[in-house]
Amino acid sequence: MNTITPGTTALAGTAVESDGRATWAYEMRPIVTAADREAAAALVQDRGLWLARRGHNAPALHVTAFRDHRTEAAGLYEDDGGDEVLVGCLLLHREPDLRSWAVEDPAPALKVSLAHTAPGRTDRVGWLMTLWLRDYAARTGIDCVYAEAPGWNTGPDGTGGRLLGHLRDLGWDVLGSGSNPDGHRVARLRLAAAPSPGLAALIYCTVPAATRRRLEEDNAR
Repeated sequence: MNTITPGTTALAGTAVESDGRATWAYEMRPIVTAADREAAAALVQDRGLWLARRGHNAPALHVTAFRDHRTEAAGLYEDDGGDEVLVGCLLLHREPDLRSWAVEDPAPALKVSLAHTAPGRTDRVGWLMTLWLRDYAARTGIDCVYAEAPGWNTGPDGTGGRLLGHLRDLGWDVLGSGSNPDGHRVARLRLAAAPSPGLAALIYCTVPAATRRRLEEDNAR
């Protein structure tokens, strides 16, 4: 359970226990430890099996990526009666190369990839992760968040498919289609940053605001 100790000021709307601790329903935090990376890999693997049963391809490299300590991964954890459960995860790319996207001015920007939610969950998890991305980008001085949707969700013009319709409903703009470095067809998406001051009462965030390069430089000192 996510808490703050007595004497710490809680944000408006945050639930407070009888002992003065504040709690949140969700936490977005870095996936760093070996145990957390294995939990994320298991979630992605379960999601892949769920997709495979519906005729969609889920590359095994998605699972491997979350085990790789060189990737910057973040997870959405839900408080389930005092136990925390990983319900979604993604990779963050602090300095994305968007030259092939025909983006006139890509900076400042953030790119996310391999976003997965636990199978059997409602669309609420994707909605929460989108809300967090909007707010996180705004708080860190980033204008837009970029992402890609799998090719089996795209039509000839890169704008078709149920997933893309859902992503549009969440606030993502479809910029068109293209190919990723592996040659697979993808739809290119953009999400405008937007601050949400009240969101911290729902999602506690411990993902660092600094760039990955700055974090590595600080750790090396």
